Amino acid sequence: MTTKRFQVALSFPGEHRNYVSQVAEVLAESLGKDKVFYDQWHTAELARPDMDVLLQSLYHDHSGLLVPFLCADYERKEWCGLELRAIRDLIKKQQSKDIMPMRFDNAEIPGFYSIDGYVDLNDLAPQRAAELILQRLQLNQVAISKPASKIFSDRLPTVKGEFFGREAELKLLNDAWAGNGTRIIQFIAPGGTGKTKLLRHWLDHHTNDIDTLIAWSFYSQGSSEDKQVSASPFFSHAFDKLGSVRSLSSFATEEDKGEHLADLLRQQRGVLVLDGLEPLQHAGKGMRGELKDRAIRQLLRSLSGQNNGLCIITTRIAVHELSDRTHVIAHDLQNLTLNDGVKLLQSLGIQGSRKELEKAVMDYGCHALALSLLGNVLRLRHKGDVLKRNMLKDLVKADGNRESRHAFKVMQAYEEWFADEPELALLYLLGLFDHPIGQDVLQVLWDEQIPNLTAGISEDDWLEAIATLREEHHLLSQHNKSDGALDDQLDCHPLIREYFGKQLREKQPDTWRQAHTRLYEYYKTLPQKLYGKELLDTLEEMQPLFSAVTHGCAAGLHQQAFNEVFFPLINHKDEYYLTKKLGAFSDDLAALAHFFTIPWNIPASGLTEFWQADVLGWAGYNLRALGRLCEALEPIQAAIDNFVKQENWLEAAKSVGSLSQLQLNLGNVKAAVSIGKWSMDYADKSRDSFQRMSKRTIHADALHQAGEIAMALELFQVAEQLQQEFQPEYPRLYSLEGFRYCILLLSQGKTAEVLERAEYDLDCWTNHFTNDSLTVFALPKLVLGCAYFQKRDFQQAFRWLDQAVASLRVAGYQEQLPSGLLARAALYRDTRNPNRDFTRARQDLQEVYDIAEPSGMRLHLTDYHLEMARLLLAEREDPASRSSGNGDVLTIQAHVTKAAKLIEETGYKRRLPELQELQHKLSAIAANDAGSNIQC
Repeated sequence: MTTKRFQVALSFPGEHRNYVSQVAEVLAESLGKDKVFYDQWHTAELARPDMDVLLQSLYHDHSGLLVPFLCADYERKEWCGLELRAIRDLIKKQQSKDIMPMRFDNAEIPGFYSIDGYVDLNDLAPQRAAELILQRLQLNQVAISKPASKIFSDRLPTVKGEFFGREAELKLLNDAWAGNGTRIIQFIAPGGTGKTKLLRHWLDHHTNDIDTLIAWSFYSQGSSEDKQVSASPFFSHAFDKLGSVRSLSSFATEEDKGEHLADLLRQQRGVLVLDGLEPLQHAGKGMRGELKDRAIRQLLRSLSGQNNGLCIITTRIAVHELSDRTHVIAHDLQNLTLNDGVKLLQSLGIQGSRKELEKAVMDYGCHALALSLLGNVLRLRHKGDVLKRNMLKDLVKADGNRESRHAFKVMQAYEEWFADEPELALLYLLGLFDHPIGQDVLQVLWDEQIPNLTAGISEDDWLEAIATLREEHHLLSQHNKSDGALDDQLDCHPLIREYFGKQLREKQPDTWRQAHTRLYEYYKTLPQKLYGKELLDTLEEMQPLFSAVTHGCAAGLHQQAFNEVFFPLINHKDEYYLTKKLGAFSDDLAALAHFFTIPWNIPASGLTEFWQADVLGWAGYNLRALGRLCEALEPIQAAIDNFVKQENWLEAAKSVGSLSQLQLNLGNVKAAVSIGKWSMDYADKSRDSFQRMSKRTIHADALHQAGEIAMALELFQVAEQLQQEFQPEYPRLYSLEGFRYCILLLSQGKTAEVLERAEYDLDCWTNHFTNDSLTVFALPKLVLGCAYFQKRDFQQAFRWLDQAVASLRVAGYQEQLPSGLLARAALYRDTRNPNRDFTRARQDLQEVYDIAEPSGMRLHLTDYHLEMARLLLAEREDPASRSSGNGDVLTIQAHVTKAAKLIEETGYKRRLPELQELQHKLSAIAANDAGSNIQC
């Protein structure tokens, strides 16, 4: 890692200050302003007679990476010339890796030649330029500090006891690590089957030949499918261990975050272990195991395509996105064999005839965890007599699946055995958490002296209980440090957490509440102690606040946690900071889950009636943004019912409008039209001027997609009249409302009017309004790109569509991104475009499909098939420009047929003219190709 004062120094002429200032701001978000040399941030320091000497010193000696923005103006400016001297001297000293040229034009610059590499800034957004600088900085730091020692981060628990069997699985791992082409292995099995034990055994036997290990467990409490887990702590930890300079908030999109980690992992040959991935998967009824988290999805997709090492996943259900990947193996891990189960009992000191031992193994389903727990109980309480297993009582409540019930039966015996002992208090305490905990947190609860939990237990008794549970009973585990020593994090199997946490909650509810209340207070105040400020800027800083929400809600303090932490501190009140500023929809949803009794349809009764309705709508909004459209239907409908019951017509209008848009994206056009009219009725009841205008554009948009052009146009005009009454100083529709109108006007060929409207919209957000949403700033760019494309001004179209797609990625709103990708794909595909690029068109269309198909976005899916058909026709027309990627598995006719079927099913009649045009072209091709074997 560099120890220089600045990590990046920017050299540029004043004519391009506006562009470079935006680059500097993005860099500062990741690195901090003190690590970026941008002249206006150091005005006081530069106000001195010898500024020329100081500048050259700052660039030459005190900056890690120099980024000159080369152009004709750069060559003419004296101050740039001074900075260029420092750059040329570094080139002379063969330190070219510390220089990253960027160009606005091809002007000749002394010291730079045509063979030199550079970044072309034409049509490149400042955000993207900054991302490239951060990538280069990362590559430089890896090159400088290639680890002489191993990178070792092992968050898997230590697992006591001998290891038996699993020969096939060990061979699978050994062959993959030896280099047989396997990039990802998934071990799929229920909890307690022995997945972690298998990995622990394999990793322990490969300590010497794994130079980089990142092993992380997402395994939340028990196996509940309604868990909503954030992957942010994992990414933050992995970046830190791998030496990344990037913060979580610095990434334009979640996908960029996943790709960055994949790049880091590919720079060495290491092992990545993702243990217990199911909390990040859709595992409910009718789901296929799709990943909820976009960053994890991109990480695994990227590693499945290129990986110098090995990624190992354990989960209860196979990852759907990896199902068709060539270098990925999904292996179902079965329970132990009968013989291995007997060996496991014998290794624990259990005695008895072979027949009785086999019967015990079968009685407990050959389940590894259940047998381990049983063996310890029999050894310690019944001198290892296998026949004494019959003394264990049946469960009071037969909870869990068949395998977990066997384990719970033994845990019930432990609970009776440890009654009134510190060991039971410690097990109850671990059940308060869904992750390993440190001694500092235990100290907080111990100091509180909570009755029936930590009160009256001496420090010696406490430490002895920890040792007993770990060494004698093997119920408690710890994690290894990089030097092999045990750290102070205490952990146990998730099923153990689940059982004892539930027992404490049900049997001692007052103790449960008091413990969580103390933890809530601890985590709520922790950021102020750590960072000295109340409002936090990054996801890393906010982690204690997320823990505060978790424990506050567990204590039943739902409204208090909402009022004191979630709303004011995490979301900065009405700023909706997580989503609108950071685009962190997954983290927002993970926090919101705690305000539900059953996500996403029954809010916690501890919230007031108003906030119950609000969190329902909030959850629906986040689910929509993440592309989880079907899941969003129920909470939005429930929010509507609550608002109507309260006669809160303003919020009801907002929610009904959201439902109309949701139905539209799902391809239920008729329902969207009907619900859109319903939203207008509620807006009128609310008498809110903005809602009356806005909801008419929602209804008009649904009518437009249904092919009811005249009715839609009339309604947009009424909406604009309402806008003029609402804000006379801004007489035209803008933002989302203006975007909907412009899309209709473009279909009418009114390009000049659309250009004028889009520029007006962009000016509103740039110079007059607070940019309160990442999405609204992207939409006028998308309209400008589409309008210039319609004018066949391809250069301007590229400029605006690239910016639009980049901005939509930053916004993180999955419903809107396909619109930008489809528009850009059409531009790349157009044979009239001298810079057409069929390969890039395919890439954009593939991304549209990857978003739309699993999310059920049937209108975008229709557009995908229509545009793929047009791309295949263009490739037929211009074979020389044909895509260099994999051939499409569907023919032109197949895409057209699928589009026709979707249009019929959805009522997406707006696309009928495009469908008919393609059908006519196919008929003409068929006639010309009559008698040949050419397939369209």
